[in-house]
Order: sequence, then C-alpha cells, then structure tokens
Amino acid sequence: MLASRLATVFVLAQLVLSQTLPNTVLQYKEWASIGCQGDSTAARALHHLVTGSSANMTVELCLDACAAGGFILGGLEFGHECYCGNALLYVYTVPQGNCVLPCAGNASELCGGSQALNLYQFADTPFTTGPPSAVFEYKNWVRWACINEGPPFPFSPLPPIAANDMTVDKCLDGCAAAGYNAAGLQNGQRCFCNLVVDDGIGQPDSWESTNDFECEMPCLDNATEICGGGLFQDSQMQGAVSAYVTCDFFLSRAVLNFRARCRGSIFPRSLGVKWVWSRT
Repeated sequence: MLASRLATVFVLAQLVLSQTLPNTVLQYKEWASIGCQGDSTAARALHHLVTGSSANMTVELCLDACAAGGFILGGLEFGHECYCGNALLYVYTVPQGNCVLPCAGNASELCGGSQALNLYQFADTPFTTGPPSAVFEYKNWVRWACINEGPPFPFSPLPPIAANDMTVDKCLDGCAAAGYNAAGLQNGQRCFCNLVVDDGIGQPDSWESTNDFECEMPCLDNATEICGGGLFQDSQMQGAVSAYVTCDFFLSRAVLNFRARCRGSIFPRSLGVKWVWSRT
C-alpha cells in the first residue's frame, strides 16, 4: 500500500513539474536547439539584437525574426532578449542548467538565462566561430575609422546590394563603380557612399570617430569581416559605421604623404586632413 501511494505521489509530482517548469524547445520549423551558450555584455556571442517585442518574447517569435533577417543562428537570453547572427563570435562554455528562465511570452518555454543563451541553428547550416576582423585595405580603398552615425548622416545608401550579400569588397566595389570615393558599412548589411574632397586642413564636422569596439558586426555574407555596428531593429537600423575612403582624391602637399602610406595601412592621423562633404 505504501509503495503504491509513493508511486502515485511520484507520478503526480512529475505531472505538476511538466506543467509548470519551462522546457527547451528542441525543434521549430528548420531550427534546432544546439544547447546553452554563455554570453557577455562586453563581448556578445551573437551581435544582432532584435528589439521591439521583448514583452511577448517566445522562441518562435525570435527564430522567425532571425530567419526573416537571413541569419543562421538565433539565441534567447534573460527570458526576453533575442539575438541573431551568422557566426558565434565568442564561445563561452556554461552548464545547460544556466538556461533556466521562462520566455516572457510563453512561460512553458525556456528563453536562456542570465548571460546565457538558448542557442539555435538553422537547417544544420555550418557557421564559423570567433570574432570578425576589420578589412584595412582593399584595392584603392583604406579604412579610415569607426564613426558615429550622426546626425547628420554623411552618406547616401547604395540600394543595389542585397543585405544577405553584403561584404566589404562588394560595398567598396559598388561605391567605386558609382563614382564615389567614400563608403560606409553598418549593421552587417548596409552600404553607403558619398563624395569627399580635401582642402588640406582639419577634420570633418560630420565624421566623428568613435571606439573601434562599436564596429564589430560581421558582414551577413562573410562573417569573418566587420561591416560596422548597430542594432537589428523592427523598423530601422542604427549604429556606428565602418568608414572607408579611396587613396586618389588628396590635394596639395597631403598627396605625397598619403600616397606614400596609403597602400597597406590605415591613414595616419597626424596629417590633419579636412573634409568637405557633398551631401545628396
């Protein structure tokens, strides 16, 4: 009799637990769970933050957003944060038990933990690990700096490049083909162009450098390259810009100094070049 009662209590306890404790969603459409992955606010494992629906966050909502953005990795954290990416930028090994928080929009699902992601992979697509690197030179282009977006924003968009096809070389080639000598990449998927001329003195009013760690987003079509920074928003994208210029538009005495160093290096800051923007 006692054994029977204990068995009944055990079954009831399991039933209660199964109804109240959140569980990992193992499969959703073409997405599959690949475990609990650590994260850090200082160096994100996935760099594209999806915003706008945190109060109603579910695994399905997050992964649908990542799929719509063309990403192959998705992760949920703190019960309401959603991140996407095409590379695992930093690998932090944590126990599976660190992902214990229910989703804000569905308490039966797990949505990561404190600095821990429930990580998902799309259609078993291979992905790289490790942070992307800045491209400092390409053909006649050199990287100037990571700059703030503005306002005023000193670039015009270059529409022909699809977001999922974005790389540094495609952006720079596109700007060059359109006759521009300045380019910027943002959010891993946006390319901008403009024209600049040098009058030989000072710095640009509208091009303000910021810390390089603000530009750490991998390009959507090449996760080993940096294509600016920012957030993947529901309605708009914001963030720092990886800015590039060509080597062939400097005037007067700056020309020889820049041409001597332009190949294979970033522009020297000591030259004090002034920029005049032609806005469109």
